[in-house]
This record gives sequence, structure tokens and C-alpha cells, in this order.
Amino acid sequence: MLQKDRYGVFRHTTLFTYCSFFEIDGYLHKSNSTYFEELDISRTDLMTKLFQKLFLTSKRWPYLPVAETSTCFFKDIAPLQRYQVKSSVFCWDKKWVYILSKFTVNDGSTLVSLSLTRYVFKDGRKTIKPTDALEICGIYNEEVEKISAKNLAYMEEHVGFENIQKLSELNGEYGKL
Repeated sequence: MLQKDRYGVFRHTTLFTYCSFFEIDGYLHKSNSTYFEELDISRTDLMTKLFQKLFLTSKRWPYLPVAETSTCFFKDIAPLQRYQVKSSVFCWDKKWVYILSKFTVNDGSTLVSLSLTRYVFKDGRKTIKPTDALEICGIYNEEVEKISAKNLAYMEEHVGFENIQKLSELNGEYGKL
């Protein structure tokens, strides 16, 4: 399915959930620390769908450790409020894959939080280049390389991990997985 889609690497996954009473803090809204559990679930869903072939065809046990995560909080999520977490590949370089995750409410129309996560592909002690992983999975082509290079240049010039709010201005959605 993804191999037939020239933008398959940029497809997103969506986690639909709500803020339970166990997730609220003293200010009576979703505790910032609880966002990371949903981030793990959303990103794992994305990465296992995109890189399934890599995991199934490797002679060893490839894995994807998180190297860094940066999150900006814009609005509160109230107790029992429904929200979504959309995660997608934003870009990659020679070593890292960057995943952009958006927490939204009101059926996706209001951004409440934005996270950027940096992953590395490992096979034992060996690092797998993102382009190699994408090629193994059949989702690499020149068009996605150009999009990634443009996003990477934007991120390096304007954002980094210190100022990810600027990423909320970008709209690069290619569809749901």
C-alpha cells in the first residue's frame, strides 16, 4: 500500500483519545507529563507501519531508540476532553529521522501541543541510514528526498529543538495510514 504511494513516508497516524481523571494535575487540566505516553503510542504506531518491512526482513533485531524529544504546550486539555495525536515523518538527515506530532482538539482544528522527536535506526550496534531504511521499505524516492531536504533546511534554519513553535505554521499532511 505505502509502496504504491509516492508520498507514503509522510503519511500520518492518528490516535483518538480523551483526558481521563487520572491524567489531570493540580491545575485541573491534562498534566504535561502524561502527553509523553500518548506520544509513545502514536509514534510507535507510525514507525511500525512505515518500517514494518525493515523489522521483518532484518537478520537481527532492528530497533528505533528515541534520541531527543522537544514539546511545546499551547493550550490546556480539560478533564474528559477528547483530543487527537497525529504523528508523521517530518524529515531525515544522514543519521536521524524526525517525527512531528500534533495534539489537537475540536476535531483537529485547534492545536494544543506540538512535539518533535529524533530517532535513530539501529541494528545491534550498527546505525542504519534513514535512506537505507526507507529504500528497504520501498518508500524512498527523489520527490520525498526533496521534501525532506526542504523540511530539514527549514528546521535547521528556523527551529532546531529549542524553538519548535514555528513548525505549527507548516502544513505538510499527505494522508492517514
